[in-house]
Amino acid sequence: MKKVILTGAMAVLLTLNVSASELKPIMKEMKMTFKEAASAQSIEAMQAPVAKLETLIAQAKAGSYPPEKAETFMEGFDKLAVTVEEIDAALSEGDLDKAQQGLRQIDALREEYHDKRNPSIWQRLFG
Repeated sequence: MKKVILTGAMAVLLTLNVSASELKPIMKEMKMTFKEAASAQSIEAMQAPVAKLETLIAQAKAGSYPPEKAETFMEGFDKLAVTVEEIDAALSEGDLDKAQQGLRQIDALREEYHDKRNPSIWQRLFG
């Protein structure tokens, strides 16, 4: 009986590690793509990285996440997708300033959801 429970627990842990390992390279690529978009000085230079961000967000949303964190992950990815769509619309309108403002919003979302994913010891103790 103990072997069955232990084997089941190990299978769950391995499954969680696989999804985390799938997300890590996507997030690294998102970081590099975000930096490329943020350093763009023209609408044309920003369009390709923004399109790539849309693709990376779709890949991240397709992942499987631990049930206790899945809702938080999806909420963050949804907010990110909406913001990228707003940036894309601003670029289509020729408004570089509005697009750059959207990138600052993405950075704020990154901080917010990374904190939610990895709460500090103080947040865990005191809520």
